[in-house]
Amino acid sequence: KRTSAFEFRGDDGITAEFWLKVPNVSANRVVFDITGSAAGQIFMALGSGDRFQMNIGTGSVATPMPFSVLDDVIDGAFNTWNHYAVTVLSSSAGLTYKGFKNGQLKKTTVSARHLPTILPATNGLNMTIASGSLVAVPGIGRLTGSIDEFRFWKKAKTPEEIYNSWFTAIGGGTNKHDSNVALGLYFKFNEGITT
Repeated sequence: KRTSAFEFRGDDGITAEFWLKVPNVSANRVVFDITGSAAGQIFMALGSGDRFQMNIGTGSVATPMPFSVLDDVIDGAFNTWNHYAVTVLSSSAGLTYKGFKNGQLKKTTVSARHLPTILPATNGLNMTIASGSLVAVPGIGRLTGSIDEFRFWKKAKTPEEIYNSWFTAIGGGTNKHDSNVALGLYFKFNEGITT
């Protein structure tokens, strides 16, 4: 698992999880955007219809048709912290997206497209949180709000794993002990200057 921090291997899947509070859902806003020259794109946006939209595509993908992976994200509770997680796993049936809120599975969506991998190519894969290449697309903007405890996993976590860890910090591995080796990125946002 010690390869790129951002990759999609269909049999392993991916998970993105984070805490979020926003003042409104009046426009489409980017949560994260992973892109790489000729490698593909993985993106997630908070849509104006109060839903998370996500898609994965290979090659030079500018704006693939997103799938609604979680509805009633904010549900009128603006400026309130909630934890969200989305998993994506590829199988012979297609891509399975699962959306979670505060540790609970809320929605499962299956796309007929089968996608085996998105691996780093020229210049690797790069992630932008709350912005990215999608901001250039009409109708999509930067995220307005606060985000915390952002984690990107190179595996589709099970509902039990998400439920057991959504409200806690997690540890990483060491040179002698492997732990959470599928964790590609973890921004805690709580170290250093906090004022």
